Amino acid sequence: MNYSDNEHYIVQVFCIFYSRGYLKVSQGSFQEALELFQDASATDANNISAVNNLAVCLLYLGRLKEAITMLEGIIHSNPAVNIHEGAVFNLATLYELESSRALNKKQALLELVSKHQGDGFQVSSLKMG
Repeated sequence: MNYSDNEHYIVQVFCIFYSRGYLKVSQGSFQEALELFQDASATDANNISAVNNLAVCLLYLGRLKEAITMLEGIIHSNPAVNIHEGAVFNLATLYELESSRALNKKQALLELVSKHQGDGFQVSSLKMG
């Protein structure tokens, strides 16, 4: 794939924000990590990994409902592309932390996964059993 100079620059900027976000997570600086992952996501709004890491930071900052809304939003916006095992695992975990209706929510997520991903998806990431 040939990148234009501008596209190459955008990829580099994303990688810088993303890498610094990971560094801040490893240091336990979740607010700073959140801001860096937000910057990365602003550079590439459809990057499921950046949004997944944003949700993790939100959880560590005690913002559970925002984390759920964020992951649900990106997964449902384009399920054929954005159903990612790590994000689905994290969303299933957030459901467990949120309510006693976690099983119902995970079953709905399973239906979405089966509709868009087929047999190649590791359903164990849904933590159903």
